Amino acid sequence: MRVGRWFIAGLWVFGFVSGWATSTIPALRDLPIPSMIWPVLASFLIDLVLMRRVLADRVEPLTMNERAIGVFGAIAIHILIQALLAP
Repeated sequence: MRVGRWFIAGLWVFGFVSGWATSTIPALRDLPIPSMIWPVLASFLIDLVLMRRVLADRVEPLTMNERAIGVFGAIAIHILIQALLAP
């Protein structure tokens, strides 16, 4: 089963939600990990879960292109939403 498009779509949604959350809740900007790194962490955690399924031959592995499009897209969406919702 191909999960690359679901991975990309999920990260883009995460980028939108994290951008909206940090724009509306200013306390999230003061966390030790910058909010622009959150999509990278989400990608890592999702990839860890998917790798167990890959080893069990349930899904095909993600390509580096899918990872890059997902992560960089999520970061770009995060920055764009923050810029649009900035007071």
